[in-house]
Amino acid sequence: MGIVFRQSIKTTIVIFTGAVLGALLLYISMQYLPKVELGFIRNLTNQAVVGGQFIMFGLPVSMTVFIHRYDDNDKRKGLLLTLCFIIPFVFLAFATLVYYLFHDQVISLFKPQDIPLISRYFIWLPIFSLLYISQTLLEQYLNSQMKVALATFMREVVLRVLNIGVIILYAVGFIDFDKLVAGMVLIYLIPIFCLLYFASKTKSFQFSFDLKAYTSTEYKEFRHFARYQALLIISMNMMGFLDSLLLAPLAKTGLQAVALYTPAVFILSVMQIPYKAMVTASFPVLARAFKDNDMVKAKDIFTRSSINILIGGVAMAVIIGCNLSNAVAISKKGYEAITPLVLIMMIGRLIDMSTGMNDQVLGVSKYYKYNFYLSGLLVSSMIVFDLIFIPRYGIYGAAWGTTFSFGLYNIFKMLFLWKKLRMQPFSKRSLLVLLAGALAALFGYFMPYIYNPFIDTAARTIVIGVIYILFLLWFKPSPDMVHYISTVRQNKRLF
Repeated sequence: MGIVFRQSIKTTIVIFTGAVLGALLLYISMQYLPKVELGFIRNLTNQAVVGGQFIMFGLPVSMTVFIHRYDDNDKRKGLLLTLCFIIPFVFLAFATLVYYLFHDQVISLFKPQDIPLISRYFIWLPIFSLLYISQTLLEQYLNSQMKVALATFMREVVLRVLNIGVIILYAVGFIDFDKLVAGMVLIYLIPIFCLLYFASKTKSFQFSFDLKAYTSTEYKEFRHFARYQALLIISMNMMGFLDSLLLAPLAKTGLQAVALYTPAVFILSVMQIPYKAMVTASFPVLARAFKDNDMVKAKDIFTRSSINILIGGVAMAVIIGCNLSNAVAISKKGYEAITPLVLIMMIGRLIDMSTGMNDQVLGVSKYYKYNFYLSGLLVSSMIVFDLIFIPRYGIYGAAWGTTFSFGLYNIFKMLFLWKKLRMQPFSKRSLLVLLAGALAALFGYFMPYIYNPFIDTAARTIVIGVIYILFLLWFKPSPDMVHYISTVRQNKRLF
């Protein structure tokens, strides 16, 4: 678990750097893009991500799980990569054809005031999906080779620097909105070529077109696993993006509602940084433990990663909650809804993070079918919540629908995991983490306001962080954290 913890620290640093860049990108976008145009850019991105996950049909995760079964010289590994990299583009070609055949029906889903914008840039969604799929496949391959920080750096840092560059060109009048849309899609080519270069330097990155390398039984197993992973991943992405996607057609203000919702969604994504870093670093090790049928190791990874995820999640919740007034002060006028939106959605995200890697455990266990059934059931409930709440309450309805869904989803999964595998994420140490977070929150909340919101944010964050860490060192809820700090003291370096 030590290498996983170190890899998580590296990945977290990279993602935090990306989050700072993301905050700058969002700030510039809010300053220089009208709400409708910002809402359109966000909606286009959400559509490409969700559509891309549908089209990839669970193959990225399947590649991560199956690739460890074969040696580097085994033709089955080459065939696995061939299938995982080619099939999505075949599906994309078919989806693009359907997309154009139903052009009028797709356009009619949006509010009348937004239709001209949607129609003008209709062509860019398939292109965006193509580039997103390419980047995701390469990232997942590098993750399977334990090059998590590298893949994350390309997505979180390089891509966001390029996005900031395009927005600045638009802000200074060097390019118009047409070129802005084109630029924010085509810049994905740069990280794709970089990822392709790094992937080509690994031993496992080789392709085989020997379709006979797999037996009929192996093909059946692969299809079966990929199908259920696809349904699960699609469900997960629907849960993450459904509220934003439904705002444009359901909310009275259409794309403007998406723009107002965007800052809150970004803040919540920052809150999830430690969770994503730990899950990304732990998943290959967890998958290998289940492959080897080493349940002792699998349970150890799950238990230890759960407490580490909770530590990071509580830290981010406290820091964000105590700085929401500064976020509103920094934002452009008209974005005051950030505070209530974040607080509503934070409830669901905390529940999600506190239950640990329940999705990943079920996804690689023999119960992966049930993972999909639970996900599908709760996505359905989320659709119902959004269809009821969004037309009535707009962005707040979307926020409450998401929170209710995340809460139900994770409670059901936690109970199922305990019943089937006797694995659960909570212990007495969890209470110590919550206590440390509560004490840090008291200091952060009652700390006197410093004149400038940027200075106040920095100072308040540092105070909360220091107090939280001191209490964690006192309570010692995580053996991995204690071991890591001991190693840093001994070696005088972070990694």
